[in-house]
Amino acid sequence: MPREMHAILAGIPQPLRPAVLIASACALLLLATALLLPRAPPPLTTTDADTAAVRLDARVTRRSGNEVLWQLPPPSTPLRAALFAAPGCTIRATDFFDASPGCPRCAGLPEERRFTAAALARGYAVLAVSSRAECWSLDASASDSSELAAVESIIKWWTTEEHPQLAGLPLVGIGASSGGYFLSALAARVKFSSVAVMIAEGVYGAMTDIPAAYPPVLFVHMPKDAERAGLVAESMGKLREKSVEVREIRCDDFAVSAEFLAERVPGLTRAVADALVDVMRRKGFVDEKGFLKDDGRSTSWKKAAVEANVLPEGFHLERHVTEELNVAYAYHEFTSLKNGEIFEWFESHMKHKGRSLKARINALHATVFLEENRAKA
Repeated sequence: MPREMHAILAGIPQPLRPAVLIASACALLLLATALLLPRAPPPLTTTDADTAAVRLDARVTRRSGNEVLWQLPPPSTPLRAALFAAPGCTIRATDFFDASPGCPRCAGLPEERRFTAAALARGYAVLAVSSRAECWSLDASASDSSELAAVESIIKWWTTEEHPQLAGLPLVGIGASSGGYFLSALAARVKFSSVAVMIAEGVYGAMTDIPAAYPPVLFVHMPKDAERAGLVAESMGKLREKSVEVREIRCDDFAVSAEFLAERVPGLTRAVADALVDVMRRKGFVDEKGFLKDDGRSTSWKKAAVEANVLPEGFHLERHVTEELNVAYAYHEFTSLKNGEIFEWFESHMKHKGRSLKARINALHATVFLEENRAKA
């Protein structure tokens, strides 16, 4: 026992020493917990109104041949995390943000923009990167010119040079379809706290080895695509074998309604939405319960709407409506309907590993036990 401890105990009556030691240990444990445990993210009170209030206004640049867009949360919202988004085939980073003076080409597809707005409202800085070609390249070569190396460099630049305040924050990732495959490969070389792989099983089947520090993976998929659902199950099994935490969210189909379309697609009036749904019913695109018989990509709803003369002049929301029909059909589409669960997944893994603290607390328990027994002797 240290000399100082002997001196302290000498001034305490023998019968009281165990109680004093226990009380002191409890105080030390509370202090250690307060000082050493990673602080939980601040409680969230975001609502749909908070999300709707976020103005999407991306900054745009090009790096290493990739189009790069990003936005930080409003000044009134504390920074919480950095988020990387990898779009799917034919989807661009510009689809995650609304048109603005800084990005007049931005298209703001309804699902992507909702996800971005929700992320910003929760304090996430959002980085979206377009693939160089229509889909992502999964070339895993060590070449600095590979797309994996390029995006790794872009994330590092964004979080250390462009916005150094992001360097100490958790980094999370989401990728859909081709972007999901890309993200699953990128996570083997970039330190994410967790990732969400959407409508993709990832490249885990082709990985010769999954790194020990591979991040927790959330699969968000649509089980109507039975083949992909089976591949997702296989990927989850392989990750579990490597002690990687996994979870899945299954997105089912639902009936299309005018209310849904008008609420999800900015700029689409309820009157036009009513007319579109009526045309789809008359053309037999939906069944008696309102469920689509095919996804939006394969449904000639626009042609039917033009023939029925129900679209306003200059109608430019074809991609937006088609995306929402795809979400309702639930076979293969990016979806923001599970935003809450996705962000809860991210936030449940934002704490840094506390093994060193646990070891310290265990050691402190052992010391208290030893000193208590010595005091009783």
